[in-house]
Amino acid sequence: MRLFHFGRSHSGLFLAWSSTVLFFFLVGPPQLRADPIYSIANLGVLGASASMPAAINNAGTAVGFITNISGNQIPVTFDGEPSALGGAGQANGVNNAGTVIGTQIGSGNPDVTEWAHGGSTSLNIAGYGTAINDSGEVAGGYITTQGQLHAFAWNNGSMTDLGTLGGSWSTATAMNGAGEIVGTSALANGLFRAFYSNGSGMTSIGTFAGASGSSYAMAVNDYGEIVGDAQNARGFANAFVWAGSSLVDLGTLGGTQSYAYGVNDAGTVVGYSLLSDNSSHGFVYANGAMLDLNDLLPIGSGWTIEDAYAINAAGDILGMGTFGGAEYAVELVPGEKSAVTGAGSTLALATPEPEALLLSVAGLLAITGMFAFRRRRGTAQGG
Repeated sequence: MRLFHFGRSHSGLFLAWSSTVLFFFLVGPPQLRADPIYSIANLGVLGASASMPAAINNAGTAVGFITNISGNQIPVTFDGEPSALGGAGQANGVNNAGTVIGTQIGSGNPDVTEWAHGGSTSLNIAGYGTAINDSGEVAGGYITTQGQLHAFAWNNGSMTDLGTLGGSWSTATAMNGAGEIVGTSALANGLFRAFYSNGSGMTSIGTFAGASGSSYAMAVNDYGEIVGDAQNARGFANAFVWAGSSLVDLGTLGGTQSYAYGVNDAGTVVGYSLLSDNSSHGFVYANGAMLDLNDLLPIGSGWTIEDAYAINAAGDILGMGTFGGAEYAVELVPGEKSAVTGAGSTLALATPEPEALLLSVAGLLAITGMFAFRRRRGTAQGG
């Protein structure tokens, strides 16, 4: 699964405490803003072609895909450098046992595949695996006998077609520990709509623009909080959180659009937003505030965090950053390391002040090709 458990014991006290600390971070003494909140681990070069990190588990195992010099997508783990899992395709999800779910492409045909213990296993589903939880349940999109893509749920050898919301296409993008699934379906009118499913059928969760807009669900935590993006009345996509009733607009970092890709059980959301100059920066959203991840890095680190795709229980964020003009998979770690690793160099940091470390803990711990397509779509629409 893409999202992982983080307990909410004493949640009321935690929220009150962390909100207070975040308030002081935003408007309080200058010295609190001077200390870095995240250190950066360089997980490996992404290259110039379509590549991306997709998921991270609680142990920090990160997976995704790269494109090799022959133009083939290769499923990989990221740990300082991309390590091929085997075959051509994509790795899209990983659970806390380290089992990876994704897709292998053989003779041009996609096959839902698990990787574990150094080997791969086909689930004998023609399609794309996108999510796996700690029970081994799998979700994704499969190719029907009519050649359509439908969202599916798989458990212990049995597959369930989740159907669509009236159109001919749907896919699941994430699953939580309870087997609740989210994704996106086409409507009969050609628009797209984010959906929720308990493993049988699906329910639309709407848009900001009512019937005239599209929406996309990208992640769900164990409390049923769903994140993604939805079109507003102006036709722009804004990141949202849905918690069972209505969509909450998370806003932007100054540009026209934003996209949420991950949420942990503390309710901390990550994604990316366009800035006023139409460039892309990764964000973290907690306690009602969207913060630019680049404002939480050491001054002079040389890194620009352009996207954030997933967050685990410890608050580690998986994303994409640029350093020296090249793109890398990165892991942002809140307040735990004393160095930022660049491309062949290390930038030493001062030990965070107690106030900054407190902020780190309280405020910030608080599919297939669709993922890459969603990023290109967002960038193209900005303006």
